[in-house]
Amino acid sequence: MLSPLEEIKNRLDIVDVIGQYVKLTKAGANYKALCPFHKEKTPSFFVSPSRQIWHCFGACNEGGDIFKFIMKIENVDFKEAVKILAEKAGVKVVFEKPEVQALKQRLFKINQEATLFFQKNLKNNLEALGYLKKRGLKKETIEFFQLGFAPDKWRDLLRYLISKGFKIEDILKTGLVISKKEPQEINAKNKVNYFKNLKIEDLYDRFRSRIIFPIKDKSGNIVGFTGRIFQGKYPLKTIKDIEQVGKYVNSPQSIIFDKSRILYGLFYTKEEIFQKGEAIIVEGQMDFLMSYQAGIKNLVATSGTSLTLYHLTLLKKYCPTLVLAFDMDEAGQRAAEKTIELALNNEFKVKVLALEKGKDLADYFLEEKDPSNLLKNILEVMEFYFERAKKLGDRNTLEGKKRIANYFLGQVKKIPNVIERAFWLEKLANYLNLSLEVLNDEMKRIELQSSSLRQDRDLVSVNFIPQTRLEKIAERILSFIIDKPERKEMLTDYLIYFPQRFKPILEILEKVKKAEDLLPQNLYQANINEELIQQINQLCLRAEYEKEILSSFQIDVLKEINNNLKELKKEFLREKLSSLEKEIQEAEKNKDEEKLKKLLKDFNKIIKELSL
Repeated sequence: MLSPLEEIKNRLDIVDVIGQYVKLTKAGANYKALCPFHKEKTPSFFVSPSRQIWHCFGACNEGGDIFKFIMKIENVDFKEAVKILAEKAGVKVVFEKPEVQALKQRLFKINQEATLFFQKNLKNNLEALGYLKKRGLKKETIEFFQLGFAPDKWRDLLRYLISKGFKIEDILKTGLVISKKEPQEINAKNKVNYFKNLKIEDLYDRFRSRIIFPIKDKSGNIVGFTGRIFQGKYPLKTIKDIEQVGKYVNSPQSIIFDKSRILYGLFYTKEEIFQKGEAIIVEGQMDFLMSYQAGIKNLVATSGTSLTLYHLTLLKKYCPTLVLAFDMDEAGQRAAEKTIELALNNEFKVKVLALEKGKDLADYFLEEKDPSNLLKNILEVMEFYFERAKKLGDRNTLEGKKRIANYFLGQVKKIPNVIERAFWLEKLANYLNLSLEVLNDEMKRIELQSSSLRQDRDLVSVNFIPQTRLEKIAERILSFIIDKPERKEMLTDYLIYFPQRFKPILEILEKVKKAEDLLPQNLYQANINEELIQQINQLCLRAEYEKEILSSFQIDVLKEINNNLKELKKEFLREKLSSLEKEIQEAEKNKDEEKLKKLLKDFNKIIKELSL
């Protein structure tokens, strides 16, 4: 019996799937196209229907199966890619156990019922309603986003939910109520008794005397709540110290809610964000609601957390540009810097919405009714950095100049475009009344310092190691041989020069008599491991790409193989020389004359061989 993933692959053809996103052209037994993942003028993106794989032999060097393609093109994780393809294939895929799915559905229902409870309470609380209207929210906005109110009572919500037939165990799991006698550990034996013995007096509502903002996931399920403290004209009964409990309270993390993975309002705004290609990120629900009400509908809000990598991954599906609308006080500007760095590293274009210090979007739209005026406050990233730099010191003093220059040059060095760099350096030079030469010298010092720090980081971090030139040459040669295994005789005198990681493929080629032996089904029958089969598949696809290139330039394949083999040997010897140089330096340092003599002999031998 086939697994769901195998069933999906069997039902879907990779050419049909990729053809929905990319214009494919027949190229022999395969298909080619301009790569959708980087800009190029000559097609280097190849699709193999027989092997059900794709690969780009251009700048990005990406490749894989239909799942990898959907992950890349839709910017989703593996699970989401499987869901998309399962729907296309008509295959039912269950990622969660039925009991987990059932629990989530129960928690969604509890949250939905709690929302109705909060909404009814808000309608009956004229003071809380008056506060929201004073803050600028209209009745339609309040109702559309299902805002509510949690009364200043210990157990009103709990009793309401129990009356609706929900179990205390499930209500606790939403985080809407808190247990005073929560055990340190609930195991299978005492779990039933624990919940059976719980009394209503042992529990109390989490949200009390708070204006409630329901939080929906991107599918529209209510997964949690934010509650803002509200005190009318009478003292609160259930909260003694407002400062201690906090102005805002969020639902705790649960099986359905994680604030680092949820963006408030995305359910309502994702289509507008997609159409405009730009998302405005605001802090908090009031900023979101007032902006949405004013007609700005391509926005989302974070809820009690800074923007996370998961948030960015989520937004990448909808837009390439982010506009950060943070408070412009010192803390807000530092937060903006961190978010800018994170967003730029994840290939977003970033802008900053800079309002007056101490003013947020909710305040802005209390006074300003025309949202188009807001655009005047949007700065490109470098403009934001420049304005921030100017506030860091007095440009008329030496210390001030140093602080401004050090901060801003640190941002300028990240700009890859030389002309843009020159523009900002000149602008800084004019502002500080310094020569460009001085700033360029300081820039070199900063870059040297950064380079040293990067090297230190590399010593303690595990990074992806790119292919060496030797490996690239070896891979190209093997693609020609795999295309026609009878050519393997050409390798006889060069086998010792291939990098170690290609030895298993060379061993397989030794046993192969014809190209058909390298088809996936035959490799599986020969008990070749999955990783090796994927490497061979990629080499086969590369062979098609190489043939296409050689044919267009009318280059003889055998001559190209011979030239590449000679280059393989030379590169191997160059690497050997480099290694010997280091050993010679070490021997000289240790004054090891005998070892030095042998190393120099080997070194001269390789020099002679390279010159032949």
